[in-house]
Amino acid sequence: MSRRIIAAPPTHAPAAGTPTPDDYVGRLLKYIPAELVGLYLAARGVVPDNANDLDETLWIIALVTWILVPIYLYVVTTRGHQEPLFWQITFGTIAFPVWVFSIGGHPVTSIAWYAHREFVGSLVLMFVTVVFGCKEQPSLRLREWLKRPNGPKKT
Repeated sequence: MSRRIIAAPPTHAPAAGTPTPDDYVGRLLKYIPAELVGLYLAARGVVPDNANDLDETLWIIALVTWILVPIYLYVVTTRGHQEPLFWQITFGTIAFPVWVFSIGGHPVTSIAWYAHREFVGSLVLMFVTVVFGCKEQPSLRLREWLKRPNGPKKT
C-alpha cells in the first residue's frame, strides 16, 4: 500500500487502470505518521529509564522526529514526480505530537499539569482521528481544472 492518499476523480467512474480512491479508513491510516511514531517509540525505548536528563533527552528525540514528519511525508507523496499532498503532510505533522501526548509517559509527564491528566492526550487523539479522516484530498483532475489559464468557467 502506498503512503500517498488517492483522491476520487470528480466523476465517480474511474478510468481503467486508475487506482481505487481511498475510503475513510484508507485516508485515516495514511494521515497517521506510523513510521515516525514507530521511530519515536523505538528511540525512546533505547534511552534507559535511569539516564541523566531523561526528559530532556526524550523531548529532543520527540522534536527531531517531529521535524522529520513533513520531510518524510513530502518525500513519500512526491514519488513518481507527483505533486506533494499538502493536507496529508499538514495532518501528519499535526498528528505526530498528538500521538506523543497520547502515548504518555516520559517526557510528556514532565509537564506538571499533564502528569495528572494523561487521559487528555487519548481524548484529543480520538477527536483528531475522526476529524482528519473526514478530509478528502482534492483530485488531481479537479486541481488541473482549477489551474486552467482562463480559470474555471463561472456558470
